[in-house]
Amino acid sequence: MAYDGDTYDDSLDPEGPSAEDVARFDRDGSACPSCGSEVYYDASVCPICGELLTPDTGKTKPWAAIVAGVVLLAFVLIYVL
Repeated sequence: MAYDGDTYDDSLDPEGPSAEDVARFDRDGSACPSCGSEVYYDASVCPICGELLTPDTGKTKPWAAIVAGVVLLAFVLIYVL
């Protein structure tokens, strides 16, 4: 990959990541929502301010469960009638 830390030459690897991707993923973590310091992606607590970092667990949103229930009920009513 043609990346020297400051610049990225797309012409050397046209199928590789874009310069924007390299800049976005060039870090080892993300920003703490409380103090803004950089923390590792797998950290559960910010080492600077002690804020608990809760990862997105992918839980179903309540409205999505309600919509799924209504659709299921509609299919059952259509099948029975």
